[in-house]
Amino acid sequence: MARVIFSWLFIILLYFFFNNSLLSQLQEPVLIAPGSDNTFWLAHLLHIPQLLSKHWPALIFDMLLTTSCLICIILPMSRSVTWITVTGVWILFICYSSAAGKPYAQIGYLLAPLPFLAFKENRFDLLWNLFRYWVCLLYFSGGLYKLYYGGFFYGDNMSQIIWQANADWFVFHNTGTSFEIKNYFIQHPGFAQRFYRLATVTDLLMIAGLFTKRFDRWLLVALIAFHVANFMLLGISFAEQSLIFAAFLPWPAWGRYYNSIKSDD
Repeated sequence: MARVIFSWLFIILLYFFFNNSLLSQLQEPVLIAPGSDNTFWLAHLLHIPQLLSKHWPALIFDMLLTTSCLICIILPMSRSVTWITVTGVWILFICYSSAAGKPYAQIGYLLAPLPFLAFKENRFDLLWNLFRYWVCLLYFSGGLYKLYYGGFFYGDNMSQIIWQANADWFVFHNTGTSFEIKNYFIQHPGFAQRFYRLATVTDLLMIAGLFTKRFDRWLLVALIAFHVANFMLLGISFAEQSLIFAAFLPWPAWGRYYNSIKSDD
């Protein structure tokens, strides 16, 4: 399980690399402490982002982070290397968000590795379940937000969101399948709003995950569909957030299958 999670995390780090988002690729940005998050303030008071934003420290940091992640795949029981990896991705998040001037909401890759810091199985189970509950509550609260602020009840809310999110994109793209799909949603606000309401219902249904794991496969399908639709219509990447899907994968069944193969050998 640890090998799967840290392999997944390594792929996310590759995604950061190819999007020029690792520390050594940010080209010494002007760092701003975003919002009033105490974690960010503490990091900036200790001058951690300022130090690591310089070229050589940033390059060394990126190499250490990716190497430690690879070692976690090969030696998943090494807690010291796991600590280095987990600490590294949190520092990367703080520096990356500081460069952008705001904390990013997609933090699945920060939370999924945390349970692997536990030394005992029961503590791991507790941390993993807390991670799963966090995912369920995150999306349930998103559904409540849509209801509270009235977006669910508007007639053209979704079409306006698609238009605003793609305003600059439309300037350079006025042909092709992607343009036709987005333009159809904009020109048919009633149809688009049905998708917004479906997304709200999907968010609210995540509350079921707090009480039972019987519907985990359906919650997983709903989450994937939700993020794919966001990517297609709004251009919101979910690479960093994709590790939340791990919370709903059938790990016990996979474990039994893996053990049966080992016993046959």
